[in-house]
Amino acid sequence: MLVFILRRLLLMIPTTLGVAAVVFTIFQAAPGDAATVMLGASGGGEMGGKSDFESRKRAFEIEHGLDRNPVIQYLDYIGPFNLSRDGHSWFDSPYSEREVERVELDGGGEAVYGKPLRIPFPPDVPEEVRPVLEGHALTLTQDDATESERSAAAEALVEAGADAWPAVLSAFQRQEVRLDDLETLRRLDDVASRIVARTGGGDVGFASLLDGDEPRANDVLRSWFGWYYTEGGGDRVQNSGENPWGGLVLFDLGNEIQSGLDVKEELWRRLQVTVPLSIIAVLISYLIALPLGIFSARKQGTLIDSLITVVLFVLYSIPTFWAGLMLILAFGVTGPDWYLWPELPVLGLHDADADTLGPLAYAWDYVLHIILPVATLSYGGFAYISRLMRSGMLDVIRQDYIRTARAKGLSEKVVIYKHTLRNSLIPVITLFASVLPILIGGAVIVEMIFNIQGMGKYAYDGLLRRDFNIIMATTIFVGVMTQFGILISDVVYSLVDPRIRHD
Repeated sequence: MLVFILRRLLLMIPTTLGVAAVVFTIFQAAPGDAATVMLGASGGGEMGGKSDFESRKRAFEIEHGLDRNPVIQYLDYIGPFNLSRDGHSWFDSPYSEREVERVELDGGGEAVYGKPLRIPFPPDVPEEVRPVLEGHALTLTQDDATESERSAAAEALVEAGADAWPAVLSAFQRQEVRLDDLETLRRLDDVASRIVARTGGGDVGFASLLDGDEPRANDVLRSWFGWYYTEGGGDRVQNSGENPWGGLVLFDLGNEIQSGLDVKEELWRRLQVTVPLSIIAVLISYLIALPLGIFSARKQGTLIDSLITVVLFVLYSIPTFWAGLMLILAFGVTGPDWYLWPELPVLGLHDADADTLGPLAYAWDYVLHIILPVATLSYGGFAYISRLMRSGMLDVIRQDYIRTARAKGLSEKVVIYKHTLRNSLIPVITLFASVLPILIGGAVIVEMIFNIQGMGKYAYDGLLRRDFNIIMATTIFVGVMTQFGILISDVVYSLVDPRIRHD
C-alpha cells in the first residue's frame, strides 16, 4: 500500500504540470485580457482615446510580462528558473520587457534601457548651440506652444541644416511625446523633409507613408528607430539575477496583477475560510445521505420510500443560487420571526464587532453565520449521495451471497450492516473523489450570495479581472484536490472491500 501511495504521489507531479498547461492554453485562447480589464477599470470605464489607451495597454503588458511569447510565459510560471526581468542571470530578456534602468555596455559606458539612447551631435556643432537646437525641437512637440513659436523653431532647425538632425530625430523618440500623435509627427516630418531638401537629400515624407493610421504610426517609428535602444542594434539584455528562482514547482504562485499581493498567501487565507465550510458540508452530506439511502433501500416500494424519493429529487433539482436566496428570505434577519428559532445572519462569517467577543460567544457567532451557507452547500450533495447509496444497496441485496446469509438465519441487521453495507459503499466512495474539490472550487455561488471571502469568490474575482496568476492558482489547486480525492478513494476501497488490493 505504501508503494502504491508513493507512486501515485509522484504521478501527481506530471499530472499537475499537464493541468497547468491545459489551463494556460485555455487562458491564452480565451477572449479578453488583463490589460484591457485593468485599464478600463482604472479609467472608470472611460479608457480615453484609442492611441492613449493602446500606449497604456502596451506599457501594462510590458510591466507584467504579458507581451512575451506564450511558451516563455508558461516556462516562467512553471519554474524553477525565474525568466522575468529580475530573474536568473543565465537568461536574458528583450529590452521591451525591461523597466527603465541603467546598465553597463560591453564596450564601456552605460545606457538607459527601456528608453532610446540619446543621439549625439556631430563634434563640429558648438556646445552652446546644441541645447538651443534641442529646445527648438522640443517646441515642435509641445501642444501649449503657439503657432508663431513653432514656426520660429522650425525655421531655426531648417536653417541649421544637418546640425539639427540629432535634435529632430531625438524628438521623434522623446518619452514625453506620444508617437502616435499625428499632429506632432507632421510638424517634425515637415522640418525633417525641409532639412533633407536643404542638404540635397530629397523629400523624406515620413507622415505621408503612415496615411493617417495611428497604430501603424507608432509601429513604424519604433521599427525605424529601434537601433537606438541598445548598442549595435542588439535587443536583449541579461537578467539582473536578483530573484533567480521561482515558479509552480517551488510553490511560487506569483503576485496578483492588480494589487501586487502574494497569491500564495492570499490563497491560504481564503482556504482557511472555504475548507472548513466544505468539510462541514461534506460531513453533513454523508451523515444524512448514508443512513437515508440505507433506510430507503430497506423500505423499497413503500409509501415512505416514494415520499423520500420525491423530496430528494426536488432538492436535487433546486438551483443553488435560488436555494440560497430562499433560505435568506426564510431564515435571515429580514425574514419572518420563527418561534424559538434565532434570526440568522446572512453576510460574512462574523459580525463587525466579533473581535470584542469572548471565545464561546465568538464560536457561537461563527456557528450562526455558517448555518445558511452550509445548508446551501450540502442540500444537493446529500440528495444525490443518498440516491446513489440506495441504488448501491439494492444492487448488493440481490446478490447470491446475501440470500445465503439470510438462509443461514442471520438477523436482518447483520445482513444489512455487515454484508451489504460494505460493498454498497464502493459507488459512494468513488463519488468522494469529486465531492470535496467541487465543494472547495465550486463554492463560488454560495460565497457570492453570502459575501464570504473564500476561495470561490477569489477565483470568480480573478476571472473577472483576467488575473493570470489567480486563475492558474485556483484552478490548479482544484486539480490537485481532485487527484488527492481519487487517491483517498482508492485507499478506502481496499479498507472497505478486502478483495481490492493495490500491491
